[in-house]
Amino acid sequence: MKPVLWRVDPTQLQRLQDSGTSRRAISVRGSPLIDLLALQQCVRAGALRADDVWVATHRAQRDLENLRWTLGDLLDCLLCLQAEDYKGSEWCKDQVGTWHPCDAYAVRYDDVRKRRLHHSDINYYLKFSIGKDGSLRIVLLSCHL
Repeated sequence: MKPVLWRVDPTQLQRLQDSGTSRRAISVRGSPLIDLLALQQCVRAGALRADDVWVATHRAQRDLENLRWTLGDLLDCLLCLQAEDYKGSEWCKDQVGTWHPCDAYAVRYDDVRKRRLHHSDINYYLKFSIGKDGSLRIVLLSCHL
């Protein structure tokens, strides 16, 4: 039985008219679209691995290269996210023009020790989605400082 990762039905979310931008806010009353704890448990249990991550934009690929991160490093950072790191949800467009409902997080993170930092001026920003059918696949739209 696959875990339920969506907190809301992504097929019921309505995208606003195209304004020419590659993203726009989703109003979900301050709650993430994706169950972060369930997603993190899938990573910890090995049900979601680095090869289950799709880097969905050229910018996200460039971000990872600039950070010198592997997809495993990305998952390590994702494991350090907490509810208070949630910044909002928005529609984001991938490199082929498909829109994805995403959650955005910002975390103070030590990428060498792979742990949260309590006192730092540097935030890492992650924006991701999962398969709309609930499949164990991370769709990475952004990952940067």
